[in-house]
Amino acid sequence: MNNRGKRVILPDELLQKFTIEESYFPPHSSLVGACALSEVKGNQHIVRIYQLLFNRKTDAFMPVQEMAAFSFYSRKELDIFLKKLPHFNGLEMLMLLNPVEEAYKTDA
Repeated sequence: MNNRGKRVILPDELLQKFTIEESYFPPHSSLVGACALSEVKGNQHIVRIYQLLFNRKTDAFMPVQEMAAFSFYSRKELDIFLKKLPHFNGLEMLMLLNPVEEAYKTDA
């Protein structure tokens, strides 16, 4: 898989289970990136974000760990999230990773 001239190698077990959605590479580093992979389980659309690290031996980026997973009730919600993902600032991402259920109740 290539993204903006970057080569990404994903293990077969990930490719068999997930759909590749997008790869993200920060402009300030040539050694790290992220890859979004999705799957459907029941009525949930799940996106998993993997950290990528550049491997000099393979001259490619490879996943080193799953960083987060998010679930959505529709493909449209997942697509909106993927479009916004590279633009979240650190504080927004921390809040997404640590949601407070009470903040989403309409009677609060």
